[in-house]
Amino acid sequence: MLHRALFLILLVACLILAARVSEQYTWRLDLSAQQINTLSASARRALDALPGELEMTAFLPDFPVQRAQLEKLLEPYVDHSPKVHLTIIDPVKDPGRARELGAARHGELQLRLGARREVIATPTPRLIDGALNRLALRGERWIVSFKGHGENPIQDTPIGIGRFVAHAEDLGYRFVEVDPRHIDGLPENTRILLIAGPRSEYGAHTLALIGQFLAGGGALLWMSDLPLPGFLAATTGVELLPGTVVDAAAALHGLDSPDNAIVSEYPPALIPQKPEQHSVLKRSRALSFRESDEWQLTARLHSSPRSWNETGELRGAIARDPKLGEQAGPLTVGVALEKIGTRPAQRIAVVASSHFIGNDQIGEAGNRALAVGLLHWLSSNDQLSSTPVATDLDIHWQPRLAAVLAAVLMGVLPALFLGVGLWTRSRRRRV
Repeated sequence: MLHRALFLILLVACLILAARVSEQYTWRLDLSAQQINTLSASARRALDALPGELEMTAFLPDFPVQRAQLEKLLEPYVDHSPKVHLTIIDPVKDPGRARELGAARHGELQLRLGARREVIATPTPRLIDGALNRLALRGERWIVSFKGHGENPIQDTPIGIGRFVAHAEDLGYRFVEVDPRHIDGLPENTRILLIAGPRSEYGAHTLALIGQFLAGGGALLWMSDLPLPGFLAATTGVELLPGTVVDAAAALHGLDSPDNAIVSEYPPALIPQKPEQHSVLKRSRALSFRESDEWQLTARLHSSPRSWNETGELRGAIARDPKLGEQAGPLTVGVALEKIGTRPAQRIAVVASSHFIGNDQIGEAGNRALAVGLLHWLSSNDQLSSTPVATDLDIHWQPRLAAVLAAVLMGVLPALFLGVGLWTRSRRRRV
């Protein structure tokens, strides 16, 4: 009897202590295949990069089910960082407070970081993660893209970069196209100058604009198979090798054309969260880099070891010919440079191909992650993730299919269960 009483006392004490410990320390295990109850890498890095307190304000009447669903959705964000605070306002009981904060509808979620605000009409993980990434962006976000020399236009045409620009703007960046021949200087709030595949060399006036922008500490993203301007090549030490990069590894990824450089290793400086997929740089040139007194090398992008710079025609059977200066891979197809002695660091990225951000290739493999990583690094937002934000898993049924499923779940299955039960009962009675 004494042993049983002691056992019960110890059992109750353990339960009380476990309850007290669970109040201080929480542990979750997400067993879902898509990890839908876990913060994405994009959300975690955005929350860690927030420069201040984040106020989450939801406007929802006192509906227990809806509030429970909302709290479950936002709980991982609140628990991840002490900088995140959640407030739920009942717009029915407190309409004045809702009007003061500019709430437009029931169920709306507002994210506030200082004077900046993001409004989400219907909260989902994808929309919340995107809003967090926009709020976490620091500094100016304007990117100027040149036009007038055959550059890839910000359009939805096959040679355009409209899809890339739309994705970058969804992350918080803003793009504007300008013809450098008609301006005397770039806008003062320009963060990055984008040179996307010009087909003709720039004149003296345009080169002067580029030099002026760089002298003022601007960041440059040069994506072209044309040589760098003379003054830029001389100071950075970056030059083009002859020929086009061909990569035998392209066939392993289902690409018929050999003029696709495969990049599978990503420098952590450019992409802290390594994508699971490779990147494809079509018709890329190879780069050489020599040490410079002004610029230091931060990262390189390499093609596979089965590549070389082919100087002949890309027809029939091709093979590397060392006598023609064709070098064996891995070859450098992109470099990231920082100017020595500048604070904040002035940065330049050179990728010897602009095709990988085109509408026909930006969605291929890891091209988008590489392009976003370059933007984040150049704008000193490299603490953010370049991997895509979480995708919503909502299922939208067609009316006819929804009606069939409802009939099956509410009529056929109960009738089936009832029939099985009656049959089982009759069998037992016979026995």
